[in-house]
Amino acid sequence: MKSHLTAAALVFALVSPAFAEWIIEAKMESPQMNSAMVTKIKGDKVRADIASGPMGAMSSIIDTASGESIQLLHAQKMAMKTSAAQMKQAMEMAKKMTGAKADAAAMKPKATGEKEKVGEYECEIWTWTDGSNATRFWVASKHPQADALKAMDQKMRSGALGGMTAGPDTSLLPGPALKTETTAMGMKTTVTIVSVKQGKIEDSDFQVPTEYQTMAMPTLPTTPAPTSEP
Repeated sequence: MKSHLTAAALVFALVSPAFAEWIIEAKMESPQMNSAMVTKIKGDKVRADIASGPMGAMSSIIDTASGESIQLLHAQKMAMKTSAAQMKQAMEMAKKMTGAKADAAAMKPKATGEKEKVGEYECEIWTWTDGSNATRFWVASKHPQADALKAMDQKMRSGALGGMTAGPDTSLLPGPALKTETTAMGMKTTVTIVSVKQGKIEDSDFQVPTEYQTMAMPTLPTTPAPTSEP
């Protein structure tokens, strides 16, 4: 679930006016999955569809205002709901597992001086690490939707999910990242944006189909606080 939500966050975009609707096509590559991903954005709602996830075709519906999310497992016709508190707990556990530092966002990304094209766009490569995790960004400051893609980052970091994200403050980058390569726990995940376009998105795309069984994600166990012995 974490990798799916992280990928959705990486391609989330929103522009002024706030009511713009966007459809973003991307490609995700990792040891766990290699799949095309389509992300739809309407207001505070985000839907990311992956054709071939670990459990088959799946979708994530995220409310960036509340931090709540729903995972749709299409083969099983099941909807798994996760509260904002559960999401925060899962993200905190993931940070501990990957060795992410609490002050990771304070470590600024650095320009490498390297350049490389992503599709037809010339990109500058930036890098970031906190010692345990590392990320490379292919930044396209002259992309025609540069403002839209940069506004995405600000939206994610100011919403309910803002305090849950790990990694650098990408608002410091000089443009949007069309390609992001993240290495954590020895596993590399690459997300490449293929296209960004406006289009009509139906409200029903953010609703659970009536024939799906809805379940709440179980609460993760917590580690009890240490007690002092007399």
